Amino acid sequence: MVHIAADLPQFLQRRELAAYEQRLARTAYAYGVDLRRSQWLSGSTVGDPLMRAVDRRWSRLVEDLDGQCLRPLRVAPPTALLEELAYLIHMLRAPLPTLRLLRSEVAAQWPMVTPLGTTKGGIHWLVLDLDRIMALPSEERTFALAAGLAHLQCEHGPIFSAHLMAHHGRGMGMIRGLLRPWAKVTVFSADRAGLVAVRELSVALRAIERHDAEYAAWMPRLPRLELRRQALEDFDRSTLMARRRVLSDADGYGWAIAPPGREEELDSVSRKVAAAVDGAIRLGGRLALRIEGYERRARDDERTDPDQEAKDAEGARDGEKAKDEDDRGAKRAAKSEPEPKAEAKAEAKPENGQEAKAAPSIDPERASRLEQALRAAWSLARCDQRLTRRLGLL
Repeated sequence: MVHIAADLPQFLQRRELAAYEQRLARTAYAYGVDLRRSQWLSGSTVGDPLMRAVDRRWSRLVEDLDGQCLRPLRVAPPTALLEELAYLIHMLRAPLPTLRLLRSEVAAQWPMVTPLGTTKGGIHWLVLDLDRIMALPSEERTFALAAGLAHLQCEHGPIFSAHLMAHHGRGMGMIRGLLRPWAKVTVFSADRAGLVAVRELSVALRAIERHDAEYAAWMPRLPRLELRRQALEDFDRSTLMARRRVLSDADGYGWAIAPPGREEELDSVSRKVAAAVDGAIRLGGRLALRIEGYERRARDDERTDPDQEAKDAEGARDGEKAKDEDDRGAKRAAKSEPEPKAEAKAEAKPENGQEAKAAPSIDPERASRLEQALRAAWSLARCDQRLTRRLGLL
């Protein structure tokens, strides 16, 4: 029997790796102002105590929701919906949330997808109105689910929780008012994640129109629909969307943000860095072996006497003569029976005794299409700057 403490280091390493992937993924698509504000809110001496009020009231909020709004835990979503969520979590590198379903009598007071949570990513909830979410077209449902996961990934859960607590009369009215600057920019990161999931701008525009029409009274006030349309149109021209359309399969699958093994096939920066590090390690090992051998020979020379040196020199001359004779015999044999160069190269072994790894296959057509798409694409910083100017935050 293995003790539970034996798996603790591996568990912590997996948690750290997952958190690192989530940070990288959200910086790949999320609105920069939103990320910086969320980071300040969770790490500053003013914002952190402010948001700790959400953590202190979370247990009471869960009790109220279980008694009034949520279905029992034994009622599970359909398998198809769970599979779609698993795919989106992998693609966006999003956290794994707890799924809760709304009761039909209170569903009209809620959005279709509601992200809730506590600070520091401690708890992630995704509250769904199952009837409405399953009645949506498949592409619009994908957009709504991806947007909800992006809210959790960008640490917007406490902001929505604070608004819900204020709606239930938990004394969070002042905190909800103070969080308006943060709530104003959260939706842009979620819209971008939805566009990444569906790939098509027209589908994303229809989805945000439906989302704007189904606005709940207790939710944060959404920006104007025209601003959201313009932000999505700008992000649709970004480098991330160019990679999304070129690297994914025909049905949209087979792609994730920073996919392992796919960017390397296109001679990306990560492959060059990995090759440079590998070369530096090998070079350092060879230098160490040479230095060690030189020092070893130097120590041996200090311990030998003159008679032994004369014997070693005579033996070395005899060895050189024998080597010359062997080389002349090998040359005569090579002239009489030449070997093909291809076979010689195939039979050649690396110096370190390991098998040479085959180079990864590169699709020239896909690489050229990606290069052309990236040449005409916009950077994420340019998309952020245009959105920031429209919002008047500069």
